[in-house]
Parts: sequence; C-alpha cells; structure tokens
Amino acid sequence: MAKKKGKREETFTFPEFNRGEYRTKEVRDSKVAIFAVFYAIVVALICYFIVRMTDVGGMVVFLGLASPFGLLLILPYITDTSEFERKNWFGPLFMSFMAWLGLFILLSNPPFNDIAKPKFQQMELYTEADGEWNTTLELGTDTPFVLLISVKDNWEIDNVQISGSKGGSGFMSYEMMTKLEAGNQFGIVADNMYYYHFEDGLSVEAYSFTFKAVDEDENSNTKRYSFVVG
Repeated sequence: MAKKKGKREETFTFPEFNRGEYRTKEVRDSKVAIFAVFYAIVVALICYFIVRMTDVGGMVVFLGLASPFGLLLILPYITDTSEFERKNWFGPLFMSFMAWLGLFILLSNPPFNDIAKPKFQQMELYTEADGEWNTTLELGTDTPFVLLISVKDNWEIDNVQISGSKGGSGFMSYEMMTKLEAGNQFGIVADNMYYYHFEDGLSVEAYSFTFKAVDEDENSNTKRYSFVVG
C-alpha cells in the first residue's frame, strides 16, 4: 500500500528590511527624545523662578508631576504621532519627568537656591568649675552658665536668636546668639553651635527657651527647650 505524501511545509521568509521606514522612525524618535528633555528644562526653570519669586514653592512639585502629560498635546505639533502606541508615549513622558526632577533638584540646592530650613539638634548647658567649662544636666541658683544650641543648614546661617519665659511669663525677648568659634573664651570645642552666656545665672524656676534660626535665603525654623533651675 502506497504511503500518502505529506504536505510540504512552507518556508518562512523574513520581511524585506525597509531602510527608509526605519530611518524615518529613528529620526522621529530622536526628535521626540530631544524635545522631551528640552521641554523638561523649560519646566524646571519655570519651577525655579516660581520658588525664588513667590511663596507657593510647594506647588511646583505638582507642576513637575503633571508637566510630562503636556507632551501629549504638544508633540503632535512637533512630529507625526499618528502611529504612536502606548509604549511610544511612555518613553518621552518618563524621560521628561526624570530630566525635570534631576534639574529641579540641582536648582533647589546651593549655590542656585536654598529651600531647606535650618535644622536644630542638641542643646547643651556648660558651667565653670576649677577654671574649666564642662557640660552639666543641673543648674544651681544664680550659677553662671553658657547655653549652646546646634544649628545646621545646607548653605549659611544668617542669625540665631533666643527668647525665654520664666514660670510661664516672658522675661527675655529675642536676643542674638553668638556663633561658637575656635579658640573661644570658654575653651569649648564644637561645630555648628551658637551660644548665649548667662553671666549672672538664673533664679529658681522652670524656664522655657525658644530658638529661632534664619538662613541667608530667609528660611526660618524654631525650636523650644525647657529645664528647671535649682
């Protein structure tokens, strides 16, 4: 009995490479990528000037997050997007957002700008004993002492002030504190510290002190500490 002949399998052939079409798509994609970065730079500069010139700096974050979607409206005027699929849109939108984020972070930090508030850290009390100033946790009545507060900023501090209340009533308005420099009269070694010298000490009572720090870009922050004398 004769065997049936099987069907001949068709040979797969690769479609012919269209050099012109490929070149057109590459030029289009390159143009889109370049424009997306340029667009991000413009938005970042707008955000920078908004932060520098207005008091609504926090709103620029929403502007930056929403700005890539503006490409959906603008790109059709720049190049033919009729054949764009979802994946074709994702690339330029993501690239634009990352370019905006990187540049905006750069412009938000010194030397271009300073949007960060000064930061307070520890407060320390120093009293003198045997000609040396040492830290203490307890203060006696009328005992001279130095009050120090640590203040840091990502650029430069303009001034640090101190005010105080005694038993709930104000007794000290805002006074300028002095930055602790090397070779100071107290022999205290520390960085980023500001001090106020209470030469006559304080009487027995509960005290609360408020510190206000202002940097060179007028960003300010406050901190309160309390302690008891006696």
